Amino acid sequence: MEFREHTPSRRVNQKKYADYYAYKESLRNDFNSRCGYCDDPERFSDAPFQIDHFIPKAALQKIAENDYANLVYACRRCNRAKWDKWPTGDENISNNGVEGFIDPCDPKYDEQFERNERGEIISTTPLGDWMWKELNLGNAAHRIIWTLSQIRKEIDSIIQNSHVSSDSKIASLCIQYFAFEDQLRGTPHE
Repeated sequence: MEFREHTPSRRVNQKKYADYYAYKESLRNDFNSRCGYCDDPERFSDAPFQIDHFIPKAALQKIAENDYANLVYACRRCNRAKWDKWPTGDENISNNGVEGFIDPCDPKYDEQFERNERGEIISTTPLGDWMWKELNLGNAAHRIIWTLSQIRKEIDSIIQNSHVSSDSKIASLCIQYFAFEDQLRGTPHE
């Protein structure tokens, strides 16, 4: 099964800012409110998403720290796992085919992974194996969040296509689901 439904795409005419934190809302939109690395939706995060430097700041020589094309919208798990790893040591070379990274906005990123029927992220290439290990994509949280996301899609479809209020069992399940989703995010359900 496909790793993710949409490959993120950074806007090309992004206004320039001196501080890369000012790009957060644009990145959120360009990455569809999902982590560029694991594709977890932000709605299920227990912590605010972060801005990752694809080429870590420590490896940058020619590219500016606030270059929009180098920024990735990332969940805390993936950002911390990747941190300053850059095995090639050269900002112009992201991988050697076996070790390193592919920019999540590059369609080739999707070729490195797929999901099994349980929603677990599986690597499909040697480079994918390396990224899977380094980004800790086998973390059970990614499978759980993917499953919650699939359940949420089904609930949204049921709500759109039926009268939930006429079926008390469905209404009760929806209320329970929304309560758990809110607990995960630490927000009270209204």
